[in-house]
Amino acid sequence: MFAFATILLLVACLAAAAPQRRLDHAPPQSWGNGPVRGVNIGGWLVLEPWITPSLFTGKPDWVKDEATYARYQLGQPQPYGEIGRHWDTWITYDDFAKIADSGLNTVRIPVGFWSLVPLVEGEVFMVGAFNHLKRAVGWAKSVGLQVMLDLHGAPGGQNTWDNSGQLGVIKWYDNNVNMDRTSAALNVLMREFNRAEWAGTVTSVCVLNEPNPHLSKAPAPIDFLKTFYRAAYSLIRDQSPATPAGGGIVVIISEAYQSLDYWKGFMRSPQYTRVALDWHSYHVFEDRTLALSFDDHIAEYCALVPQLVNSDDNLWTVVGEFTAAPTDCGGWAYTGSPIRWNPGMGEQMANPNECAAISGKPDTWTPAYRDYLTRSWETQTWVYEKAQGWVAWCWKAEKALDWSLEAYFDGGWLTRPRDLASGNRKFGMPCRSNSFENTFKGVSSASRCTAVPGIALLAGGAALMMI
Repeated sequence: MFAFATILLLVACLAAAAPQRRLDHAPPQSWGNGPVRGVNIGGWLVLEPWITPSLFTGKPDWVKDEATYARYQLGQPQPYGEIGRHWDTWITYDDFAKIADSGLNTVRIPVGFWSLVPLVEGEVFMVGAFNHLKRAVGWAKSVGLQVMLDLHGAPGGQNTWDNSGQLGVIKWYDNNVNMDRTSAALNVLMREFNRAEWAGTVTSVCVLNEPNPHLSKAPAPIDFLKTFYRAAYSLIRDQSPATPAGGGIVVIISEAYQSLDYWKGFMRSPQYTRVALDWHSYHVFEDRTLALSFDDHIAEYCALVPQLVNSDDNLWTVVGEFTAAPTDCGGWAYTGSPIRWNPGMGEQMANPNECAAISGKPDTWTPAYRDYLTRSWETQTWVYEKAQGWVAWCWKAEKALDWSLEAYFDGGWLTRPRDLASGNRKFGMPCRSNSFENTFKGVSSASRCTAVPGIALLAGGAALMMI
């Protein structure tokens, strides 16, 4: 009997010590019936210098975005050699397999208009990424991930930032030609990815990433944007009708730095169906938030619950970008902009005066800083699931590993989504000092209270540097 018990104990110990079997497929997800848990495939088909500084190192100082990168490369003997290797190697099937294995159910894939429609006179971009996008959607299908297509850069530039492909340019709002070409780019996406082959894989389309009408000098830019949103909806819904069973590609519009409450009543049912509002929750790009303590950051995340819940009553609301990091220390170190981070974190850092202490290799970070990142992650994901869920920015980065979900998971110390789904969090139930669960428990969505004005970065995006 003793020997048999010993054998059972040995078998149990060996089983516990064995590595977990890789998941064959990502968990299922259905809009309106379960949270989006996803990650952005940043820095791949739309370049951003802070994600892949190696592509910009050694080039002239004026090479700072996709357009200037192309202008430089097209003057070289083998202009497509470097970008071709990047497209082939930065993201592969193995990345999608790891994403699915972590318990994520969605990938958001940014793509620029220059990969979808012909260029016009004066435009210079590296073209040819569309085939890589199709390959990526195939990878997603094979591992069960849903795809959120994201038009990240529009003709003329929609926000002045390098993520639009054109740093310092904002002419998208100036004329209908830009709107028409943007619609044409969306039509290319729909004609390919609305085919039966991709049914159940491509489930949503972000029609324009982070438009910022605050920065435009054109007359009535917000009205221009609303006109585009309606046109984009019609284009998508004409090809992908909504069905009583819940079918039809979800049309995602950006909050556009207005405020979540601003969009109350816009594009509501029954005239519009399966529309979602995309809000990006960053607390690292202004002096006030950079000066917050770790605990104050957590408190601000928890305070977002009421406005997210009320926004979700109006339109499905998803947090399409966020980070666990409390600073942009690594974020803009390679774009020529000043490095900004919180000097008040000194007690948490081994080397408080060096960005490497919080943005380099995770094995150099202090336990306190690692714990904060985990707590930030667990809190934010819990909060955003009070609406439709979240898509983290981003999957990988060369040096700014405090923004790399892959680095977190590979290190084994950030809670994987499959554990979040089971309620297995290192720091337990988030926001325990708040009564949000009781506030909304048993209350129908139509009778929820009006949202309390938020303390997040919701408006006046002119001073922000967003992904």
